[in-house]
Amino acid sequence: MEDNYVLLNPKIMQKGMYPATDLFYVFEGNSVLLCHGGEIINTMALNRLQYIASIGREVYVKESTRKTLEEQARFFLKADHETEERYARTAEACNTFLNDIKDGNDIEKKSVVRLIDLAEHVLDSMDVSFLLQYTHYFENMDNYLQAHTTDVAILNGLMGRWLDLPEEDVRKLITVGFLHDIGKLQIPDIILNKPGRLTPDEFEIIKNHPVYSYNMCIDAGIDDREMLSGIRGHHERLNGTGYPDKLRGNQISSFARVTAISDIYDAMVSERVYKGASTPFEVLQEFYTDQFSNLDMDYVNIFLEKMLVELNGKFVILSNGRMGQIMYIEKKNVNAPVVKCKNGVFQTSPKDLHVVSVCGDTL
Repeated sequence: MEDNYVLLNPKIMQKGMYPATDLFYVFEGNSVLLCHGGEIINTMALNRLQYIASIGREVYVKESTRKTLEEQARFFLKADHETEERYARTAEACNTFLNDIKDGNDIEKKSVVRLIDLAEHVLDSMDVSFLLQYTHYFENMDNYLQAHTTDVAILNGLMGRWLDLPEEDVRKLITVGFLHDIGKLQIPDIILNKPGRLTPDEFEIIKNHPVYSYNMCIDAGIDDREMLSGIRGHHERLNGTGYPDKLRGNQISSFARVTAISDIYDAMVSERVYKGASTPFEVLQEFYTDQFSNLDMDYVNIFLEKMLVELNGKFVILSNGRMGQIMYIEKKNVNAPVVKCKNGVFQTSPKDLHVVSVCGDTL
C-alpha cells in the first residue's frame, strides 16, 4: 500500500457514514477495492465491510479519510438509536404484512391497525431528520417495497400533523401510505426488478398497480372513500397527465395529493440498482423550482417549509467527509445551505463542497 494509506478499524463503521475516498483490503499482496469513496455506507456496503473484517482481511484508507470517519463515528455513537429501533420494528412488521399478502393471504385489518400504531409510535418520538439520515439501497423490489411503504406511511403521518388534521385523518393518511403500493405485489418481478429503463409496454403494466391496490383493499372490506381515493389516485396529476384515471384538478382527492408528495420524495432519496440516491437538498430544490408543478403546490409549499425548519440546526456530513452544522437554508437555494464547521461558516455549493447526508441534532 502507498504511504498515505493507513489501517482502518471496520468496527467503527456504521450505516450512514461517508468515506470521502476509496476503502481497500489486501488479498495475496494486491489491493482490492472494497467501497467507493464518495458514497454513503448503506446496508450492502456495511455487510461487505463486516465480512471482510470477519475473515481477517485488513482494511486500508487514506489517513485523512480515517480521521474524518473516526469523527463521524463519534457522532453515530450518540445517534437516536431508540427511534431507529422503533422504525426497524415498524419496517419489519410491514415486511411481514406484505409477505403475507404476497403469499395469497387477505389484508387483515388488525395487521393494518398494528402498523398504524407502530408508525405513530415512531412519529411521537422521532426527529424528522431521522428519515434523512440513512440511505436505502435495494437490489430487489421486495426490500424496496418494505422500506418505501414504511417511509411513505410515516411521511404521510407527518404531513397530516403539519396540516393540523384530526387524529382520525392522520391515521387514515398513514393507512394510505401502507397500502398505496400493495398492488405492485401483482406485478411480475422481472418488470419490478428490471435494472434498466422500462419499455412502454412494461410501464403500462406498472401503471396498473394503483388499480390493483384499490381492488385488493375493496376485496378486504375497506370501504372508506377517502382512503380508497388516496390509494387509487396517488399517481394522478393536476393537469390530467397522471394515471390510472387521468383525473384533473379537484377530481383528485386531498389524500391522493398528499401521498403523491410523500411517494415522490421517498423514491428520489432512495438508491436502487438502476439509479443513485438524491440528497434531501436536491429533492427539495426540485420541489421549490416547480419541477413537480403538477402536484398540489399548497401542500408542496407546506412540505418544503416544514422540512427546511426541521433541517435548520442539524448536523451534516460534507463531501470531504467532515462534520458540520446547518446554520441557514435559503428557500431559493435549498441545495446550498450555510454550514458551520470547525474552520468557520460558509455557504456550500452543489458543484463544490456540499452536504451528502443529514445526521441529526447531537454531536
